[in-house]
Amino acid sequence: MVLAHLRTLATRENASLRRHGKTALVKGLYDRGWNAEDVRQLFRIIDWMMTLPAELEQEFRQDIAAYEEERHMPYVTSIERLARQEGREEGREEGLEKGLLAGIASALRAKFGAAGKRLMPRIRKLRDVERLRTLLEAIPEAESLDDIRQTLR
Repeated sequence: MVLAHLRTLATRENASLRRHGKTALVKGLYDRGWNAEDVRQLFRIIDWMMTLPAELEQEFRQDIAAYEEERHMPYVTSIERLARQEGREEGREEGLEKGLLAGIASALRAKFGAAGKRLMPRIRKLRDVERLRTLLEAIPEAESLDDIRQTLR
């Protein structure tokens, strides 16, 4: 972890160099004969410390996947497992956001008619699921659209 921290500091201004350093660190975990679960746990920390821009992250994942394939890893690779987990979490979050937005739109239309519907462009800009949930819960008790606007602030 110290090495990951030092490489992170040394590559603050050079994302490409950081990708190479991150790749070398993860390969080093395998080369030391660590088991798959230990590699995954340490990888999570390295991944958190050594963030990369999206395109370099993709290249990094491809490098590690190829390395794991070369070594005939008998399990689902750490990169694949993490990518699947991240995809599921992002999908759940997106689904929840869309569901809350649909519920808010329906509740506003039912309670306030067309005037309530006109608030939706502003509400769609919210990306915080908790704020959306709070807004949805506030609609039944709101006496006017001003109450809803207050909740939006």
